[in-house]
Amino acid sequence: MKQIRNITVAILLLTGILSAQTSKNEFIINVNSQTGGIQKIMNGDDKYNMNWIICSNGSQYSWETNEFAWGLGYVEVIKNGEKHLYNWEKLKSISKNGNETRYEYKLPDIKVCVTRSIDSQRRFCETYRFTNTSDTKITISNTGIYTPMNDNYVDAETCEKTRCNAHIWAGNHASYINAIRMGGNAPHLGLVLTEGDICGYELINIERDNENKGGSNFRGGITLDLPEIKIEPGGSRQISWKLFWHTGWEDFFVQAKQLGFVEASADKYTVQQNEKTTVHFSSSTKLDQVFLTVNNKPVIFQQNGNEIIATIKPDQLGNNEIRLYYNKSYTVCNVLATIPIKSMIKNRIDFILDKQQMNDKSDPRYGAYMVYDNETESIYKDNYLNLPSPVDLDEGAERTGMALLIAKWMEQNPKVNPSIMTSLTNYYNFLRNKLQTPDYKLFSSIEHKERHRGYNYPWAASFYFEMYALTHEKKYVIDGYKTMRKFYREFNYEFYAINVPVERSIVLLRNAGFKMEADTLLNNFVKVGNEYIKNGIYYPAHEVNYEQSIVAPACMFFLEMYSLTNNEQYLTESKKHLQLLDAFAGLQPDFHLNQISIRHWDDYWFGKRSSWGDVMPHYWSALSGRAYLLYYNATGDKKYLLKGEICLSAQLTNITQNGRGSCAYIYTNKVNGRPGKFFDPFANDQDWGIYYYLEMINTLKKNYNNIRHI
Repeated sequence: MKQIRNITVAILLLTGILSAQTSKNEFIINVNSQTGGIQKIMNGDDKYNMNWIICSNGSQYSWETNEFAWGLGYVEVIKNGEKHLYNWEKLKSISKNGNETRYEYKLPDIKVCVTRSIDSQRRFCETYRFTNTSDTKITISNTGIYTPMNDNYVDAETCEKTRCNAHIWAGNHASYINAIRMGGNAPHLGLVLTEGDICGYELINIERDNENKGGSNFRGGITLDLPEIKIEPGGSRQISWKLFWHTGWEDFFVQAKQLGFVEASADKYTVQQNEKTTVHFSSSTKLDQVFLTVNNKPVIFQQNGNEIIATIKPDQLGNNEIRLYYNKSYTVCNVLATIPIKSMIKNRIDFILDKQQMNDKSDPRYGAYMVYDNETESIYKDNYLNLPSPVDLDEGAERTGMALLIAKWMEQNPKVNPSIMTSLTNYYNFLRNKLQTPDYKLFSSIEHKERHRGYNYPWAASFYFEMYALTHEKKYVIDGYKTMRKFYREFNYEFYAINVPVERSIVLLRNAGFKMEADTLLNNFVKVGNEYIKNGIYYPAHEVNYEQSIVAPACMFFLEMYSLTNNEQYLTESKKHLQLLDAFAGLQPDFHLNQISIRHWDDYWFGKRSSWGDVMPHYWSALSGRAYLLYYNATGDKKYLLKGEICLSAQLTNITQNGRGSCAYIYTNKVNGRPGKFFDPFANDQDWGIYYYLEMINTLKKNYNNIRHI
């Protein structure tokens, strides 16, 4: 076959037209002539000229080099009991046949052929064929195809214009990537599987021990995993997908179904054991050979035209897999079933009181709620494992979430064990006298040597306000007020803090008779709002350059200010940030993913395994759920009521029926080659998510009969 020296113009080259002119929504693709890997995927009508994938020639990230480009990958060949792992990254040949370009790679015992073309609807089509060139049957396993979507964090403006949130659904024969521009503005990029099976995904090229290799701001090189298959001599197996431009999730699913995709969804993704939920599967045509199972047991369903509906009562605690078989294919929907939620949360609180509070009076941290190691069955202290971020495992900072959860629970359940109040009082004394100075300066540890961190102040203040709501002792509301005032003196008004008690602080101060203090603090909030309005959606970098937990606080701040003041400007401003929150959240039919924002760095800092990789769900994803419900309260938009309920209910994933917690679930199959799909052994900060669930329970109770028992 004839070698082609250069393939670095537009996708129009693949159609034989060597023109740089493009029409609306035309694909522009740059291909490396030596590897056949794609360096750019662009939309000819995009005013921002966004490259939707990482440019894998070292120009964007020094470690993302040519061998990791889109369309390359690796395959493990098992032959006669021996395993060999090969990468296809060096072309044997390139050829053209009409509209199709063919890239061929020759490896021992296997040939990999990648074909690319544009179809009549101007969709970009790729097929990966694996052919057994040996004289005996082989098994190919551990196969990954690099699809490095440009999902990483630079500054806010760059992210919102030229980066995407890549929502991945490894739904077997109904799989996709929906890449939503971080700013929420179309066009967006969709990839839908049209042949074959995707069983998961992994993230590569995130260095565990060197944050300079991406760290918190780099999700990693997305790699789609294929299931193990056996191939006879001379036989082949292949996988195909198509990429297309779309205007958002609704348009994405419309176009996906035109390609044969089957969309799965559920009314609720988190239920109590034996509680009903309805699952839906829909397509563009009527499906044949339909069979439905829950945890491998057949269930009754209705088939109405192109839709399949079943009402199920999951009886298995934990994950319940609803599997739809159709047309010799299958896809899934995953629903979480729990014990009664009230019992589950009570067990969590009992666990904290029994195992996670420092009750040794000889320890200067007496009264603190601390990280617990579920493997050693002990409080983790003094960083004896030399983990990368001791300050994220200390006795202060995020651990305040446990105190907030317990106080909120006590407020809603005043007849529970009075020893809970003793625990909260001990924590209050620790927080006020050990972490804070007399003038309310706040630290993360009792030595007052670690970072002086803005996030800590609203958390402590929120606890004080919760204690006032619980006890009506005015010292607590004054502590909350003075902590917030100190926060603004130390950090001014530009900080995008998490969990600022905007409405609660003003209401409680007024209820306690502190009108002047309420007016003073409200004036501080007005100044914050002015700074946020000035910045718009181009947020300053915080501990991560750009993340959902910068966007959500801004959105919630404006919604709470709107609730306090009825100033329409605040509601208008909230909508700008709500659009960005929507871009972070996925719609995959799985309780780990549906309405859950992408986060991929938290276990590294807060967990025992210190693993990068997608944390799904993460407790700060609950910030989005809270924002959705606040928006529903402000507008009555029921779409956001449903989104909020799904998001907050998913937080139950991170605690067990006996009350153990995990700070992170690594959802990805592998991260840097190491296995994922695990709960981290540290119970650390997951209780924030449950706190938000309880905080918003009144909104949920009004609208969902099934949770009136909370």
